[in-house]
Amino acid sequence: MQKVAVVALGCPKNTVEAEYLLGIFRSKGFEITNNIEEADISVIHTCSFIKTAKEESEKAIRSVLSVKKKNGLRVYVSGCLPQLLQNKMSSMFPEIDGYVGTGTLKELPQLIFNKGFDKSLLAPGGLNESKYRVLSSSLPSTYLKIAEGCWHKCSFCIIPSLRGNYESRSIKSLVDEAKSLADNGIKELILIAQDTTSYGYDIYGAFALDKLLSKLAKINGLKWIRLLYAYPSSVNDSLIAVFKEHKNICNYMDIPIQHISKNVLSAMRRPLNTASIIEKIKNKLPDIILRTSIITGFPGENKSDINELISFLEQGYFQYVGVFEYSNQKEADSSKLKKQIKNSVAIERKILVENAQYSVFKSKIDSIKGNNIEFIVENCSQRASDGKYNITGRCYFQAPEIDGHVTFLSNNPLKSGEFYNGKITGVKGYNIKVTIGEI
Repeated sequence: MQKVAVVALGCPKNTVEAEYLLGIFRSKGFEITNNIEEADISVIHTCSFIKTAKEESEKAIRSVLSVKKKNGLRVYVSGCLPQLLQNKMSSMFPEIDGYVGTGTLKELPQLIFNKGFDKSLLAPGGLNESKYRVLSSSLPSTYLKIAEGCWHKCSFCIIPSLRGNYESRSIKSLVDEAKSLADNGIKELILIAQDTTSYGYDIYGAFALDKLLSKLAKINGLKWIRLLYAYPSSVNDSLIAVFKEHKNICNYMDIPIQHISKNVLSAMRRPLNTASIIEKIKNKLPDIILRTSIITGFPGENKSDINELISFLEQGYFQYVGVFEYSNQKEADSSKLKKQIKNSVAIERKILVENAQYSVFKSKIDSIKGNNIEFIVENCSQRASDGKYNITGRCYFQAPEIDGHVTFLSNNPLKSGEFYNGKITGVKGYNIKVTIGEI
């Protein structure tokens, strides 16, 4: 039996596709391994959304190819990098054994078996669903990819060319997968797509995320349902009502706005009424925790735009803000805009925004010191110095990997994947410090 190792790079959407790939490989008779050194075949599932992601993918390929030189490992590359580079992949990495784009991932096992396929299969899209899946984490938390592709025309983004047009999965297929995940112990389900709030429009003729969430919320065993990647202009009243109706839908939403200045939003081809949309959400859901993403240094951005952005953030609409300096992708329309800004300036502005937002975050947590929160334990490790246990976890307003952790020191071990209650005592960075009673 051949052993296959899959290396997943990039966002959670890539993680889900890699898990589908692992499931497909297992169904074809492959043995799954996490150890590249002992694998017969390695698949590197790549990202190339921004320059740093592209560089990370290329570095990973070179690293795996170095193993091939030692033991004859067969190496295949999948996902966004082959989709971006097309047939340049062969000249850049002549040692690889094959590659597939985003829309032909399910054909990869057949390519490996050399059953009538060319070395490359390049069509945009994504592995949107599969009856096979091997989860990559032992924690009872996972992602549900509800759609693939994107129909927005943001000037800085190349996702539509890499992933194709927006394509929703059916409500039935998503509910079936969610039930299966819950039956296998999943307690937190995190909904993802390039744009989650446009879900259903392509197949039902209307936004249907509210209907999907209502059905997911009724599945036994799902304690937290979390929404990421909302698009501002498609957050409607029906969606807001669902948040109010179901307690297991986390009172948390990730809604990337990218900027607030109309000057910048116009150049980005983003909704110009973004500020009023955020205000509406907070008016109707005053206790919701919002996270967003911001780009600094976009072509044409000036000091006034940054000051406007900081002033908006200081109003406290968001608890978490991911700030990224502009990445100039030559394939994106924004690369052709005038008034390109130096990277050093973009980084300076990024730091200004981050500092302003951290003050907002700290103030928000300070205001709830002494409150009790429920959290899920993600890691428990014993200290050699005194035998106590370092505990890290997350509460309902912390998404995995991006919003920090709940942290504390315990005299007794706590079980990973279980829920506990603690009292908020302060912050360290973006980690929230708590205390708990004796277990």
